[in-house]
Amino acid sequence: MIKKLIKLIDEKIDLKKFTKFGITGLINTGVDWLAFAAFVEIFNMQPRFAQVIAQSIAIINSYIINKNWTFKNNKVYKKSEVFKFLLVQGISLCISYISIFILHDNLGLNEYLSRIPVAVLTIIINYFGNKLFVFK
Repeated sequence: MIKKLIKLIDEKIDLKKFTKFGITGLINTGVDWLAFAAFVEIFNMQPRFAQVIAQSIAIINSYIINKNWTFKNNKVYKKSEVFKFLLVQGISLCISYISIFILHDNLGLNEYLSRIPVAVLTIIINYFGNKLFVFK
């Protein structure tokens, strides 16, 4: 089972695109974390809600960079593509929200440390969602 999964992942990953996606992800993570910190520290917002707003800001940034650079899909902005992108991001956001709730609110992990495993999980979801569904 694990060997089949590794083989499938190996076949589906385009190293150049995955590298660009990783760079874009680092930029988006920076945008997300800075916004999150601002909402928590400056505006005293609850971490779950700060996560929703911060990730929403990063989503806009992600769409623009991934469309134009990572997946070189410089065609016209189509509503169906935007919808698909938002669907993948929505799934990712829900998983992120639930994960923050479990790790921070229920298990007491620091709000910043709880975002590390969440980031890893959402990177995987977003890469395959974008590559195989949105910008195919």
